Amino acid sequence: MAGPYQGKQDPSDEKIHSSPDHSSERSSADKTSGEHPREVELQVKILYYPFMGTNVDTERLLLLPKICYAPLDIGELERMLFGDKPSKEEVGRFIRSLINSGHLGALEHWYTTFAVQGYSRISSQQNDRHRLMKVFKDAGVVYYNEPVQASPDVSQLQQSQRYVREENFGYVVPPSFRAHPDFLERFRKLQEEVRQIQREGHARGIPAEDVRFALTNATETRFVITVNARQLRHMFNLRCCQRAQWEIRELFTKLLYEYKKIAPNIFYRAGASCEDFGYCPEGKMSCGRAPTIDALREAYEEKHRLSRRNEPGGGEDVR
Repeated sequence: MAGPYQGKQDPSDEKIHSSPDHSSERSSADKTSGEHPREVELQVKILYYPFMGTNVDTERLLLLPKICYAPLDIGELERMLFGDKPSKEEVGRFIRSLINSGHLGALEHWYTTFAVQGYSRISSQQNDRHRLMKVFKDAGVVYYNEPVQASPDVSQLQQSQRYVREENFGYVVPPSFRAHPDFLERFRKLQEEVRQIQREGHARGIPAEDVRFALTNATETRFVITVNARQLRHMFNLRCCQRAQWEIRELFTKLLYEYKKIAPNIFYRAGASCEDFGYCPEGKMSCGRAPTIDALREAYEEKHRLSRRNEPGGGEDVR
């Protein structure tokens, strides 16, 4: 399609859009085969974001919400996206104003896809919790310490242990194990034993979907996630928090670093809840880096009480 910008032709496009072939799964597994299970390290890669590979700034997509505030026609919207006005600085100010004003629905129009490998199966289960977000609240109930900042919009594709044989799997080693060499060695031997069980089970003709029951939670998984910017910011709120499990925090800290390079205004102030909101929603479980919502409410009520006492004819608020 002709237009004011041209995408860069990728010679791999034809392969990407070709019909799926299960042989690709087998060849991928062959490439990672070896004599022993492998200790793996986390790897992340952003595969897609709006206007990726073109000369159009991805953040210009978030100029579209201007239609909420002005009678813009289609032509004007298109010129905003692909033109040079408003300037990059003005675009940034507009996006930050959207975030500061709470107009976060606008962020749902910016989609991205990222891939992850070298991640444990146990930690990957946390991603499923973002499929149906907590925006489905009980009617009439106000959640003061749990602000609704997300949208139920996450799609995930994950490597199947049913179709991909795990005879030479990778596995994740928790950093705490390395301080206990004898325990780490036992852990490694366990992975080797699991590998032997996988091979023997397949050799006996036991279905792969049953042999996988012997795998441990440390087994590496690989997945792809597509998500909008609003939901991704919410994931950063939860997963960059000091209370998040270390592997999940490592993943989202790496992703945040990469996304801030791509779209610094869309991910302005993004990070743990305390960095985004200025307070901690964890209540008694707070790490102490920021005041909790209860502490802020108490401070506000105290200030309000004192101001009433200082008013002419004021006195102690007995409510």
